[in-house]
This record gives sequence, structure tokens and C-alpha cells, in this order.
Amino acid sequence: MRLAVADVEAMMAEQPGGTLETVLEVFEVFASGSLTNEVYVLDDVSGKRIAIAPRELKERYRPS
Repeated sequence: MRLAVADVEAMMAEQPGGTLETVLEVFEVFASGSLTNEVYVLDDVSGKRIAIAPRELKERYRPS
């Protein structure tokens, strides 16, 4: 599944204080230096649901 960064940011705004993992309902979010405007959600990677997001987006919503 592909999600626009703007859509993910809107989801994050609806859940203040939430993590990308929680909002996207994934086990882990990995950063990609080549992605710019989409987040990829992969349903079964070694039995887990993961996401690949632009590095800037992951850094912006990294837990403090």
C-alpha cells in the first residue's frame, strides 16, 4: 500500500503524541533517503507489517 506523505501527516495530526508505528499500525518504520512523497506499507515482511518512509518524515515524528 502506498500513502501520500500529506495523508500520513494528516493522520499524525489526528493523533497528537502518537508514533508513526502506532498511526500506521506497523511493527517498525524504516527510513529511506530516496523516497520523497510516499510511504510504503508492506504487509508481510518476515511475518511482520512494516513501513518505509522518507527519512525526513521519520525524523520529524521520531519519539523524543
